[in-house]
Amino acid sequence: MTQATDKDFQRPNNRRVIISLRVIASVAAAVMVGLSTGVIIQANEKNLQDTLITEAQTQILLEARNLAMVSSDPLLSDFPELALMPLAKEIMDSRRQLMDVEILDHNGNILGSPKPNTLGTPYHPPARTASVEWQNIRQDEDMYLAGSELIVRTPIRHANGSNLGSVVVSYDTHFIDRKVQASRRALLKVMSILLVAAMAVAAVLMSLLFRPLSRVREGLERIGRGDLDTPMTVQDFTEMGLLASTVNTMAAQLQSSRALNRAREREIVETQKEVVITLGQVVESRSLETANHTVRVGDMSFELAQLAGLDTDEAELIRMASPMHDVGKIGIPDRILNKPGKLTAEEYRLMQTHAEIGHRILAKSERPILKAAAIIAHQHHEKWDGSGYPRGLAGQDIHIYGRIVALVDVFDAISCDRVYRPAMPLDKVLDIIKAERGKHFDPGLVDLFLDNLPRFLAIRDQYQDTISDLADSIPEHVALEQEKTHI
Repeated sequence: MTQATDKDFQRPNNRRVIISLRVIASVAAAVMVGLSTGVIIQANEKNLQDTLITEAQTQILLEARNLAMVSSDPLLSDFPELALMPLAKEIMDSRRQLMDVEILDHNGNILGSPKPNTLGTPYHPPARTASVEWQNIRQDEDMYLAGSELIVRTPIRHANGSNLGSVVVSYDTHFIDRKVQASRRALLKVMSILLVAAMAVAAVLMSLLFRPLSRVREGLERIGRGDLDTPMTVQDFTEMGLLASTVNTMAAQLQSSRALNRAREREIVETQKEVVITLGQVVESRSLETANHTVRVGDMSFELAQLAGLDTDEAELIRMASPMHDVGKIGIPDRILNKPGKLTAEEYRLMQTHAEIGHRILAKSERPILKAAAIIAHQHHEKWDGSGYPRGLAGQDIHIYGRIVALVDVFDAISCDRVYRPAMPLDKVLDIIKAERGKHFDPGLVDLFLDNLPRFLAIRDQYQDTISDLADSIPEHVALEQEKTHI
């Protein structure tokens, strides 16, 4: 059975662009603060400008009225300019936001002004107010905004109610603009500080908020890598804490399910091993082999597979599958399998079919052990030089499983005791192995085998067979034929 490994759980592609939620939240907070700041500044400027204009209107209206009150008597004198001109200049000098102060007689001529060269000349409103029909303005308290000036004209009245003239006061609205701009700069400075503070607070809050999310992500990555033993420790009373608790519960359920699946897989594997070993022993006993032969072949195949560079899992697969190498002998009649004397050519051909029979029996399964056993049963009688059977494969065309079992099967067959004959001497066994190097056996495997011979001898000695009374029941002429299917 295949089992899930860490390779089954791949981490996401690290090259993928990930946009941090912290960054998104911080930027969103900054944008919201920025937009709010802009709206606040605009609203503040509008309110401030309206307030300053209202204050300016009120101020110049009061100035004009006060000047009108003090100008009525000088207008009735013989030389009004002598009193009105210093009065207008004094007011201009004390009010830097005023652009102009003019005192006019009832004909509209200038009698008081901070500009001496304009005395006695008709008053004309600034060119930027030319669109306003000045003469049509009512002679009472008229006020209007023209261009960059706020102009108010207030009548000068005699005690009897007659009109003596008027006072014109111009207010520089740029002064209001400068105040608004100064207020804007101050407000921007304060808002910038607040924006930085808001972003810092947002960053801290987002970090605290998303720290549990990072732990949940790390926990999910651990689960993805197969680590179900390390629970998440998220001390959080928000939904993040609930999510972590849910994930921990899910991980525990997965761990329980995995343990159950592994137990089932182990049971299936062990069942397969028992079936393979038992069936192998049945086949071997039918052909007068010993039960320990299959065990020794399995362990030796494992050792040689590892020496040949196969990983432990694959070497273990060969160990479990190799006892089935002669399962095809089930299909060989006893009269041929245990025939006394030499087999005829036709009988030998039938004996060779056990490789094909074994392959057909096992190849139908999709289980890894039985699939490996099908390969071994099919190819363990193939020879390196191409003279083997059933297909006459040669060299690397023979599966590594078949080449490994071919070597250890022959070694065990001729180096261990049988019920019908004692083991060959070790030096003779090694002579046979060396003589078949590059003919029967893969030369590379032979070299590995001989260089590590003590390992294989240890396995052989560990599982030595006890000669049973079966030896007395086997005719000598039958015993002489038992080697013919091994080499």
